Amino acid sequence: MNSPILPVGDRSRISFRKGIVGLLLFMLAVLVLLPQGSWAAPPQPEKAVRGPCVRDPEWMRRNHMDFLKHKREATVREGKFVKAESFLACADCHQSRERFCDRCHAYVAVAPNCFECHQYPK
Repeated sequence: MNSPILPVGDRSRISFRKGIVGLLLFMLAVLVLLPQGSWAAPPQPEKAVRGPCVRDPEWMRRNHMDFLKHKREATVREGKFVKAESFLACADCHQSRERFCDRCHAYVAVAPNCFECHQYPK
């Protein structure tokens, strides 16, 4: 039995549709076969031991790197030191570097250079 002869434009349209269907089936199979919980939830840093932070915790979560850089520049270059906003003040309330800093930094795959100069109090 002879197969019907299709014009060239129709053949490419059918191939395109087959490709789309194949891609969708592949994506569905991947989503179904992935183990449950393979997307890790963001880690929750250790809560502060003492009173409120110098800024709102949500603000600090998003902006602490810029805040610390600004404070570093103000202290080193301009001689303006505010003890309540110092690195040691952070470490005074957040007593474990592993449970506070390192947990989130590992999750987002960043290596801050804070600890090249500073030692986290034990």
